[in-house]
Parts: sequence; C-alpha cells; structure tokens
Amino acid sequence: MSKRKKSLLMSLIAIILIASTIAYYKIPLKANTVFPTGEITIIDFGYYKNGNYANLDVYEVEFKNSKEIHQIVNIFNSTRYTRIPGNKNIRNDGKFLSMYIRIKDEDFNGYILDINDQGYFKIDKNTYKLTDKHSQIFNELYKILVANHKAVNE
Repeated sequence: MSKRKKSLLMSLIAIILIASTIAYYKIPLKANTVFPTGEITIIDFGYYKNGNYANLDVYEVEFKNSKEIHQIVNIFNSTRYTRIPGNKNIRNDGKFLSMYIRIKDEDFNGYILDINDQGYFKIDKNTYKLTDKHSQIFNELYKILVANHKAVNE
C-alpha cells in the first residue's frame, strides 16, 4: 500500500473515531436507556442545600405507592439526557436531591440517583446532563419529594 493510501486511510479512521466520540456524548438519550430496567418498589431520598453535607435535610420518606412512584418516573421520562465524560461530582453545584431506588429483580438491586438544580443527573457512576427543562424537572421533583414532607432533623 502506498504512503498516500495509508495516510488517507489513517485520516478516514481518525475522522470516524472523532465523529463517533462526539455522537456518543452529544446524541440525546431517552430515559429508558439511562435508567435500570425493572419495577421500582421503593424510593428513599435526602435533600441537600448549597452542596454541603452540613446543610443536609434528612427525610425518612419511602415511596411505596405505585402512583407516587409512577409520577416520579414520568418526570424523569419527560426529558432526554446526554452523557458527560469523566466522573463529575454534581453534589457541589448547589441544591440537589439524592434518591435511593430499589428495583424489583432477582437480586433486588438498588441504585443511587442524584439530580441537581443545574441540570446534572447521576445514576451510580454515570453522569448525564438533562437536555431541557432542568429547572422545571428539579422543581417538580422537589415538590413531590420535599415540599410535602417535614425533615427529620428540623
């Protein structure tokens, strides 16, 4: 193979790799590809103010009612998500909600979901950015999870 063909082939491979990487991080994902599959049985949560664990309001509230769980899931389904490279700590970016979700499967797996008011969402070690309506989604979750309940440590 001539040098010209080799350099053309290498350039084409580089362009494909760059385009694939950009697409991987920029193409919006539906909620069903971001969230674990299975029936959610329990949601527990905590609310943090100003990204500081000293400002933690502890709520010992478990959502077991399927209507409440579906309402929370529908809020997450109302937007799309893009991947964020690396391991971004979204807990230092202002207000955030942290939820523990238990999935009904063979092992009753649990997942930690964090969402902040800046539009970042983290499930276990994967970080995503909400593509739109991030303030509205955070506020709707806040109303359901926090506003109608009293903190244990108040």
